[in-house]
Amino acid sequence: MVGLTIGMVATLVILNVMVMFDARRRSVSSGADAQVNAAFASTWLAKELRSAGHGLGPSTVLGCKVHRAAAGTPDANFTLAPVTITQGDDGAPDTLVVLAASEQALPAARLIAPYTVGSGTVTLDSILGIAEGTQLLLHTAGQTDCALLSVAAMSIGAYTIQPTEVSGLLSGVVFATDSAVVNLGRLRYRRLMVDSAQRLQLSDFNTSSSGWTTSTQSDGIVNLQLQYGFDTRIGTQASPQVNHWSDVMVDADADGLTGNAGDLQRLVAVRFALVVRSAQRREASCDAPIPTWLAGDETGELVTTDISLAHIPQWRCWRYRVLQAEVPLRNQLWRDL
Repeated sequence: MVGLTIGMVATLVILNVMVMFDARRRSVSSGADAQVNAAFASTWLAKELRSAGHGLGPSTVLGCKVHRAAAGTPDANFTLAPVTITQGDDGAPDTLVVLAASEQALPAARLIAPYTVGSGTVTLDSILGIAEGTQLLLHTAGQTDCALLSVAAMSIGAYTIQPTEVSGLLSGVVFATDSAVVNLGRLRYRRLMVDSAQRLQLSDFNTSSSGWTTSTQSDGIVNLQLQYGFDTRIGTQASPQVNHWSDVMVDADADGLTGNAGDLQRLVAVRFALVVRSAQRREASCDAPIPTWLAGDETGELVTTDISLAHIPQWRCWRYRVLQAEVPLRNQLWRDL
């Protein structure tokens, strides 16, 4: 009986040690996985932001409404901005849209004759870098609408191109002589968001087929928070710096208009926070603290701010990590005036 009792006690001790070891192993393993997911997701997000604004043309073009198809077509028009942030409802994950050209950044060509949208030919002062399939952005100073055209054919020995005919695209609108013609190559129109399955999704928009191609970049991402960084100091600055962080576009140049070229020229950085969740649920207690990050308040100053996880059922029963970073928009900083 004594031997049996000792054996049972030893068995209970061994089982308890094994259970504790397995729980600790799973906790460490899930924590490591979460860190890897967070590191990969933040690296990828920073990479996308560093490409934002490449080759979109002179700064005066920013803020125009780009028309690429007839009204009613998916993404028929969009604002020409290096990045666009859409805030999630009630603290839900934000969505980021990034625009960039695939072509090497070159000075914009110019129209040497007026072009009426829908007519047969576009006459330029240069066709450097332009080929069949190239996408061209037409912009007239002071005009809020831009046109996105695809080159169907080029005339040999002349500076004229034939755009692909698009029914209903700014029909009859005239772009005057000396209007800018920006060679985008193939427009990179990308969207990053967190889906309902806690995955960071990257979607590429095909401007020809009007369709999105989506791929998963990282798992275990439960929230993505984003803010614009503006330089709102008066006058032209030799060394741009962020002095105002905001969830939304602001009148950065104080001209009474919000979201125009002057404001976008002062957009110099993006701040983001990624919240990752461990795969292992905490069985012992559901008392996880609410995650926080440094974000701009109503005055644009950075303060410690809660990140809502209310969109996740029983969110307090998991462990979380927050990775945050500021990414300078280098193509904005290096852009020609």
